Amino acid sequence: MIIKRIFIGILLVLMGCERKDIIEKHIITDFSKPQSLFYTIQREQSIVDYKIKGSIDGSLGYSEGSCFDKNEFSSFIRGKNLSEIDTSLKRRYFKIFADSIIAKGGCEGTQAGAMYCLQFIPGTAKKGKIEVVFREHGYGF
Repeated sequence: MIIKRIFIGILLVLMGCERKDIIEKHIITDFSKPQSLFYTIQREQSIVDYKIKGSIDGSLGYSEGSCFDKNEFSSFIRGKNLSEIDTSLKRRYFKIFADSIIAKGGCEGTQAGAMYCLQFIPGTAKKGKIEVVFREHGYGF
């Protein structure tokens, strides 16, 4: 029984060490217009997550999703500012932050070639700095 547990533990460690993480960082400092970030998934059956961290001098909203076409995702929400977007769309699709932003999320069971997309739309923010980190990794430890 102990040998079986050791074997399963070694197997789990090896499964997690099979692939290196792919990390991609972006910095956003321009809040005069909407910004879209796209991470192209490189491997099948991965976990893709993101972390957003930064400070701003007003409000900012972002939406997330998976897509295969950059133009389709960017044109989904039309508006250059949060005030131009319908309230029901804001409630359903956007997470809105004021003064600072700390958020994370992602998806698993991905398909190579698909894109994970984030779209930032300024509210009252004019200045600030936001760091977005995409990380693609396998299952396991």
